[in-house]
Amino acid sequence: MRFASIITVLSACFMMACGKPVDTPNPDKPSGGSKMDGLVQLEKLWAETTPFEVSKTRMDIFDKLQGYADACTSSAFKYMFDYDANKYSLTVKYDNILSCYDAAFERVLKGLKTMRPKNGEVYIWMLYNMGYVIQTPSMAFAIDVYHYRADELAPYIDFYASTHVHTDHKSEKLMKAMYDAGKPVLSNFYEPQKNYQYYSTGAKDYTVGDCALHTFITRHNNGSTNVPVTVFQIDCGPDTGNFVLMHSGDSNFIASEYDVTLPIDVYIPRYAQSPLEENNIIGKVCEPDYVLLSHILELGHKDISESRWSLELGLERASKLDSKQTYMPFWGEVMIWSNNKLSVLK
Repeated sequence: MRFASIITVLSACFMMACGKPVDTPNPDKPSGGSKMDGLVQLEKLWAETTPFEVSKTRMDIFDKLQGYADACTSSAFKYMFDYDANKYSLTVKYDNILSCYDAAFERVLKGLKTMRPKNGEVYIWMLYNMGYVIQTPSMAFAIDVYHYRADELAPYIDFYASTHVHTDHKSEKLMKAMYDAGKPVLSNFYEPQKNYQYYSTGAKDYTVGDCALHTFITRHNNGSTNVPVTVFQIDCGPDTGNFVLMHSGDSNFIASEYDVTLPIDVYIPRYAQSPLEENNIIGKVCEPDYVLLSHILELGHKDISESRWSLELGLERASKLDSKQTYMPFWGEVMIWSNNKLSVLK
């Protein structure tokens, strides 16, 4: 497998796709109703592999998807957010990696509309980057969702949590849609009205439906981009067997800042900039049953020097964390928690 290559940022231009203006013929564009190869590969990943394996099939697919991602510059990716795009825009439809980005959202949205876990189960959807959507028998919620179509989730989720203010961990459109619908938006930065009960710059406990949330504040880093990061510890309620999820966003893994109060079933950390800093928490502050390493292949970041971690690096890091059950799910994959075990849901 290849490492993510360093790609020159595109100059700003009108209606830009990943490396190709939309109004310029795309030699990779399929004809006759066939799909972009990136989308073919993603659907094969979903159908033939699972996050719990490192098979040749999965690695071959990852290698192809990595190549398509390397061809997409951060400026081209971010351009989607700057105009009134929709799922049929040429920018998304005729680009190998952006068609995957959109298809993953479509799969999660369909799951929210048509699926519901049984009593004792939890569905965990990996949407993109550190964005996850969680379904329980009675509720659904999202954490750190970053997608240009994110507001479409609002009718189907009960609350939205964002760990910090950085663009790749929030959706302002989803925040507004949730607030307008009278649904909670939990963060340390979104305060749409005075004394908004779901805004806090300190540790705070919340109850939303059957979910009991314990939050505490950590640092992002010690540099110029430092911002407070809220860690969310969520007891998903009695109809899940009190499944506990912890999502730490871009926390800097300083053990003294962690106030974990329950045994953790599934922990979602970022790929640490300093090697194996994740282990400051894993196996020391808490011993999660499962770790889902995330913040891999963030297309809004320029390259590896700016933390666009490749799939290869993600798998390598996952193999070294202090949890034997550490995995790296990809966009659109769904896992099921049942009988105190995480497995694949096809």
